[in-house]
Amino acid sequence: MRACRVILVVAFAAIMIAAPSPGSNVRLSGAEGHPRERFPLSLYVTTIGQPLLDDAAQRAVRDWNTLSGEALGVTVFRTVAARADAQVVVTFDRRESSGLMGEAEISVVDAGVIALPVQIVIFEPKARGQTGPDVLLYQLLAHELGHALGLAHVRDPRSIMCCVQGSIDFNDASAREAYIAARRHPELRSVRAQLVEHYDRFWSSRNTAR
Repeated sequence: MRACRVILVVAFAAIMIAAPSPGSNVRLSGAEGHPRERFPLSLYVTTIGQPLLDDAAQRAVRDWNTLSGEALGVTVFRTVAARADAQVVVTFDRRESSGLMGEAEISVVDAGVIALPVQIVIFEPKARGQTGPDVLLYQLLAHELGHALGLAHVRDPRSIMCCVQGSIDFNDASAREAYIAARRHPELRSVRAQLVEHYDRFWSSRNTAR
């Protein structure tokens, strides 16, 4: 079956209190995912060459595996040394990209199954206000890996998978403070409920269709 190609571009604004750029209009429907037997996905992450950033990238992967093990009973990623062996490929780009900080390119085939490989590009983050580049990289990679698993944007400003464009009212002090706090102190466990609900639904729909 011919793949229906969906390009997901996730944009983060140049300042941490701004809403996502129009690139975030293109988003997953929430019906995409991976069969359980496919996990763990082989993952290749390009080395940046800066220990602080490389450690942040490795921590994002470890945290996803810890969370998925607890929530789904499977680890979702296993790192591999060769790009050619990877089902998910993460590369880092030092170029400026008009405010774009990360993007995932995803193809979807039969019954919402995500085609492999998934390509992720992270544009090298720079410190923004009180948020260091390692914190930015962690949340960017954690967010894009969420998309690689099929997770869509959500409206919760505290979530790693925030945000649906226009869903945060930055004139509302509580919403603004929640968003800024989550960007400065990203917590992957913020997606636990979304991950469980998503794969309960996706795996159940596949079993029903058989």
